[in-house]
Order: sequence, then C-alpha cells, then structure tokens
Amino acid sequence: MSKEKQNIITLSSDDGDIEVEVIDQTIVEGTTYLLVADLVTDEDEEGDCYILKDVSKPDSELAAYEVVSDEEADGIFDIFENMLKDEVKLEKE
Repeated sequence: MSKEKQNIITLSSDDGDIEVEVIDQTIVEGTTYLLVADLVTDEDEEGDCYILKDVSKPDSELAAYEVVSDEEADGIFDIFENMLKDEVKLEKE
C-alpha cells in the first residue's frame, strides 16, 4: 500500500460513503481527534476540512467518528492550526 493511500479513509453514513484525507491527529484529555479534508485533485483547488472526534466503543472492531460541535471545534482547531502552522494554511469559516 502506498503512503498516499494510507492517509485516505472512508467515512460511512446513512447518506453514503465519502473518502477524506487524514491531515493530522491529536489527543486531548484522552479523546482522539482527526483533522480530515476533502480529496482535492487539482493543486489550485481548495477543499473543506473537518474535525472528527473518536466515539468508538472500546470493544468495537470498527472506528466510529462524529463531526465535533462548533464550540468544541474552536479549541481543537487552534491546536491543529498550531501543529501545522508551517505546513498547511488553515482558515476558519
């Protein structure tokens, strides 16, 4: 498996499946958060990013994530922004 493909995950919901790229992850107070972005095929195109929170049950074989609330996203976004300040330009909407 190529390194590029390792950063791609499939998110499944009632609305269908989408593939996103994992940009980074962090753990805050024992909870894992992922910063993921839309797959962008054109270098000049900008994509949206989302912060997902790991809500998996300890005995589950599959990971479960949910998009964080706006309030929770603010603090976690600042952490990711600080971690990636020299690599990726992140902007809040």
